[in-house]
Amino acid sequence: MELPYTNLEMAFILLAFVIFSLFTLASIYTTPDDSNEEEEHEKKGREKKRKKSEKKKNCSEEEHRIEAVEL
Repeated sequence: MELPYTNLEMAFILLAFVIFSLFTLASIYTTPDDSNEEEEHEKKGREKKRKKSEKKKNCSEEEHRIEAVEL
């Protein structure tokens, strides 16, 4: 009884299985806090920029309101 794949094909199949298994185990055993550190850093940067832009605002909200124009 022969294998349906050549040795090279079997090597690639096994390699793909090992890599998939490693990524699966890594996703199971890592904590969500580790992966969210970059997102939190970016969020803090955006909040700082927003606060700075709010401080620079000298005009009232009414001046920025856009009125609907009837056609």
